[in-house]
Amino acid sequence: MGKKLEADVVVVGAGTSGCYFALKLAERGYRCVVLEKERLEMLGSHIGPFHMEEVAFARFGVPFPEGNELLHVVKNSTMWSPNRNSSFQFELKTLVMDKPSFIQRLQGYARDSGVEVLEQAEVTGLMWERGFLRGVRVSTPEGELEVAARLVVDASGIDSAVRALMPRTRWLETAPINDRDTFIVYMEPWRNITGEFYPDINSFPGFQGWYAPGPGDTTIVGVGMMGSAEAAKKRHDLFVEMLPFEGEVVSSTGGRVPYRRPPYSLVDNGFMVMGDAAYMNKPFSGEGVTSAFTACVIAVDVADRALAVDDLSRESLWPYNVRYFRDQGAKFAFLMSFMPALVAVSDEELDFFFSIPGVMTEESSRALQLEYEVKGDIKESLKAVSHIIKGLAGRQLRPSTLFSLARAGVLAGALKNLYERFPDHPVDFGRWMVRVDRIWSRSERFKYEYFSSLTRELG
Repeated sequence: MGKKLEADVVVVGAGTSGCYFALKLAERGYRCVVLEKERLEMLGSHIGPFHMEEVAFARFGVPFPEGNELLHVVKNSTMWSPNRNSSFQFELKTLVMDKPSFIQRLQGYARDSGVEVLEQAEVTGLMWERGFLRGVRVSTPEGELEVAARLVVDASGIDSAVRALMPRTRWLETAPINDRDTFIVYMEPWRNITGEFYPDINSFPGFQGWYAPGPGDTTIVGVGMMGSAEAAKKRHDLFVEMLPFEGEVVSSTGGRVPYRRPPYSLVDNGFMVMGDAAYMNKPFSGEGVTSAFTACVIAVDVADRALAVDDLSRESLWPYNVRYFRDQGAKFAFLMSFMPALVAVSDEELDFFFSIPGVMTEESSRALQLEYEVKGDIKESLKAVSHIIKGLAGRQLRPSTLFSLARAGVLAGALKNLYERFPDHPVDFGRWMVRVDRIWSRSERFKYEYFSSLTRELG
């Protein structure tokens, strides 16, 4: 007979979202156990540095980093057109941090609040009781372990260790993520840089590329690419060719992030899912720490209420769905649907859009980073219409491109509207899901076509 543990909540995954959720729920008096299949000191090491806006620390109640965890503080971000003739800069104070150190700090906070964190504990099975998930079976170096809990939370990352083991029902999608819905991030730290180089964060939307301060005196040069590590490396090589500087490559690193819509429901009887396991990454950057924290704040409040009355049914946990999808989820649905059409614009046409006053602005870029919405001044937007008409007449912009962007905007707006009206109760979920799934199937077709064509071009 293996060892047994009992808790109010078992969280699978000791990364940022899992530790943050367990910490906040433990602070409310619940016994939480966190399970991690890897060694704790290895978490985040495949990525290394990551970015977090200064305002997020107060928003989520996380103290500022100190010592070796804090790599740099940057004040500005610059967005560049493909030909680098146009750019705009916006102020957004951002902290560049060492992700392994950040995760370990969260783990320390969780332990100090009474959370038990177990490493090298891999989920092998689920425990059920009368249709409710009541715990997990785990393999550890010391043998088999059963962890019984009133609530099971999947924060295990992109492969969704618990959700993928759940039986598929009308309430919960359980299929694992595939390569077509995975974004590969490839990064190289450079040093001894010579040439035309700018400090802080520099983004190149035409390449889904960027460079930014890295550990020590290095600069991280990176890209994101759907599909495979080989395609991401080839994309990175092309990106490097157009940069106006050179440097010594110190090493390379990378990882997988989800690039797809979340499951239509994040709950079931005795179950919640969040973070990368629920595909909550920002559609415009791939970063997922703060967006997952947003979901965690909602989930903690809903779980607290459900645990207090000992009702962990999907109906009791359903407000997590409602509150998440009507706000951040709706914004992300719009961006996830629209972004592929935008990045598919040719370099020449993207250069043209950069030249139009009121289209690519400091204010809209800052709002995108902080509020996850594309905002603009109505008067400036109206002025842009005349420039677009001139661009069509002068063949700087193809009618087909404008049609694709308009089509994507309509689909994205319809999705956002549906998510903002996410059903209050599971009884209405089926009808809502049929409607939203129909639009997603049309929207995602363009994403797959664009990245498939890009992969073919890269050979």
